[in-house]
Amino acid sequence: MTSIADLVEGGRIEPVTADIEAAKDKIEEAKKHLKSAPKIADEDPQGAYALIYDSARKAVDAHMLASGYRVKAHRPGAHAATAEYAELQWDGTPSENSARRLDRIRRNRNRAEYGAWHVRVNP
Repeated sequence: MTSIADLVEGGRIEPVTADIEAAKDKIEEAKKHLKSAPKIADEDPQGAYALIYDSARKAVDAHMLASGYRVKAHRPGAHAATAEYAELQWDGTPSENSARRLDRIRRNRNRAEYGAWHVRVNP
């Protein structure tokens, strides 16, 4: 199994100085996305889904920043690295299922972005 150290060694994430204030800012962004998503779900379900995904991703980014890591920006697979970090970080904890779901949400959002999947709101 891959480890956090493997993600660093592979250049997918990088160590940085832990930044609690930046982490708090990411959490605030995540909260705003969660608050906004239901408001647009009927008119723009794909947009709402993207906001939900971005909220979860930013929450993990916040954890990374608080722990002294960040994803290497502007590289293919950056969002996948975030999801992998979440799975590794919370493996064996009560949050492990949520961490696994992040990658599924990421893949669905990508498919929706390129027209291969459509978000439907339950009637």
